[in-house]
Amino acid sequence: MTEETNKSPKDVETRKVQRLGSSSLFITLPKKWINKWGIKPGDKIIMEISEDGTLRLVAEKVKVNYNRRNVRVDIDSYKQPMVTAIPCLYILGYDEIMFTSKKNIDPKEFEDVINYSKHLVGIEVAETNENSIKLDCLLDTEKIGAESLLRRILNIASRKVDEILAYLKGQQINEVQPSIEDLKRVQLMLLRRSMGGRYTSERDTLRNFIIAINSIIILRVYNIMTKLSNFIKNTKSSLTAEQIKILTDMFQKINDLFDEIIMTILFPSVKRISNGYNIISQLKQGLEQLNIQDLLIKNYLEELVQSLEEALTNSSCSIFLEELPWIERNFNA
Repeated sequence: MTEETNKSPKDVETRKVQRLGSSSLFITLPKKWINKWGIKPGDKIIMEISEDGTLRLVAEKVKVNYNRRNVRVDIDSYKQPMVTAIPCLYILGYDEIMFTSKKNIDPKEFEDVINYSKHLVGIEVAETNENSIKLDCLLDTEKIGAESLLRRILNIASRKVDEILAYLKGQQINEVQPSIEDLKRVQLMLLRRSMGGRYTSERDTLRNFIIAINSIIILRVYNIMTKLSNFIKNTKSSLTAEQIKILTDMFQKINDLFDEIIMTILFPSVKRISNGYNIISQLKQGLEQLNIQDLLIKNYLEELVQSLEEALTNSSCSIFLEELPWIERNFNA
């Protein structure tokens, strides 16, 4: 496998910090950099500050194509179907994926790649011939907001909870519900945004790591809820009125918990974390009170609560990335 990122050697220059007025400091920008990117007065410069002392400047007008990430995979050496590699390379942020072989590629594999690419947002088959196929990803990860993707995941998960609540209340569901494929599609976009981004500070890298882990957990949670939804839909008549009441209360709380899990990543606060753990405690109490004999549904519910607690714990880590008066870093320095 070979990778091309269209990167040139780094130039290192030294600048002396100068004073501007009574309290401001400034440095001049390298002329070579200004000329290369056509920087003019009034242009915006993105400044990324890292805790290791690094200050990185990125011209907002930098062309995305300059940093296109390309990869070529020899499928004879890979020895696996191409469709198993596509999601990995998509998540890792590659913009151009080329599969090559020394022999003719099976037409069925071409068909599989074309069909699979339809399930990924922004990917399309650009070129094919007898021994190669090229995919282009037109999804610009720098323009995708993690917040909007997380909110879409929250919406899909909440609608599955609403579906379960409707079955418990004996209500009809008329609108089409999102499928696991809908969630996977958004999750892969989120993973590409989190793991395949180019310009991220140390803090954002850590936050993206939390987002990536939790997106996988939420996918697992959605699978569990799908099984519970089908079970409740088909066996509601065997549940007692008290069990239905407890389950209804639990899933209403789960809807609130989803909100705390997602919002704690985006806007971490002690109050959100506290609310989340209070809901977890209430869900565990509900499990104890449920007194249900069916081991299958009991195991599903226990796994659901355990997974949600795991996701909340991960989200809670975000608060330690914030600058808060009660958090002191590098105090021995």
